[in-house]
This record gives sequence, structure tokens and C-alpha cells, in this order.
Amino acid sequence: MDLSSIRGEMKDIDWKAIDNKKQSAESNRPKEYQRGGNNMEYKSTGGYGGGGNKRPSNFAGNRGGNFNKSASVPKAEEKEAVFWITEENYLDHAEKVIKDLKAENAMITTSQIRNILANISDIFNVVQRTKQSGDLPSEVRSKIRELTMHCYYAAGREDKVKKFFLRSSLFMNLKGILEDSSEANKEIPETLRKVGEKERFLLLHKYMESLVAFHRFYGGKDS
Repeated sequence: MDLSSIRGEMKDIDWKAIDNKKQSAESNRPKEYQRGGNNMEYKSTGGYGGGGNKRPSNFAGNRGGNFNKSASVPKAEEKEAVFWITEENYLDHAEKVIKDLKAENAMITTSQIRNILANISDIFNVVQRTKQSGDLPSEVRSKIRELTMHCYYAAGREDKVKKFFLRSSLFMNLKGILEDSSEANKEIPETLRKVGEKERFLLLHKYMESLVAFHRFYGGKDS
């Protein structure tokens, strides 16, 4: 039904008087608040029953009407802990890593940590059969690089796995086996440089086994 038909049925209402009254009220408003004014600072929302609630003219750029200007600060990216594995320190450090992760409810699953160990063990079996000490054969060095790449990929898929690698310093120790790939700000200590690549990898494997053992001891599970 249109407005003309409604007015026709409601004959008792003086529509002309109402229209004149509306025009008079509009003309008496301050200029900056008159309908269509260019300097309108506030606009009526028309919401909540059309009660004329006012909002800033830039309201559309602030979704939800939240005028708190404090922006959320992005969380700082966690950096890898600087820890070089030695025969004297690997056991205690492995326990500390797992205890800290458990305290933060950031333990990875049993399957995840055992998969990491399995990948390292595949190369360990080859390294262990290598007769000479010192530098590893080129094909083994290549496998270590591939392993490092896969570890980075696994860490990138899940935050808890990433935290595990960073807290345990496995990245820097994997790359540190091949001295030329170690980062400039994480130089291998001189005492560790005297240990050959084969010995450093065997030590890394023992460290990884220790991480798995403490993970089991401190209640690591698959859920």
C-alpha cells in the first residue's frame, strides 16, 4: 500500500499541518546540522529503534564502533636458543628443554618426537658404519642437509614442533655438523671444532635420544 492510499483512508489527520511543522523545525536547526549540510560532524545511526543515536562521521572505518585506538602488538618471534651439544652437557640440557615445554603446555606428541628421532637415526646408521673419523663422505653430508630442510618444513607446519626445534637448538647443531653452513652469529666453540663431523653427528643422535627419553618420562603422549 502506498502513502497516498494511506492518507486517503486516514481523512481525520491534517497532513498539511504536519508537513508545515516539519519544515519549520528543519529551518530552525543550526546550519551545520541541517539535512544535507557539508560540515556535518555527526550522523544519526537510525539504529536501536531510530532513536537518533549519533556517531562520528568516520564510523564506517571503525568496524563494531570500537574507538579504542590501541592496536594489538604482534607477538615477538621466538629465536633459537644458543646451545652447542657436548659430551658433558647434552643430558642435562635435554631434560631442561622437555621440562620447560611441559610447564608451558607446549609438548609435542610422542609420534612427532619419535619421527624426528627416526629421521636422524636413518643417517646415524650410515654414519656409524663409516670407518674413518673426522669429515663425513659427501653423500652423507648431502643427507644431513636434506634432513635439516625436512626439519625446517616440519617446524613450519606446527607451532609446537617449531618451538621444540628452537628450544632444543637442533637446527644450529644440525647445521653446525657441517661447519661451513653454521651461522655467523652462532660460531661453533673452538673446543667443538676439534671434534670431527662424524663425532658431532653421533653426539647429536645421543642428544636426540635423550630428548625422547625425557619426553616419555615427563608424560609425553599422542594427544
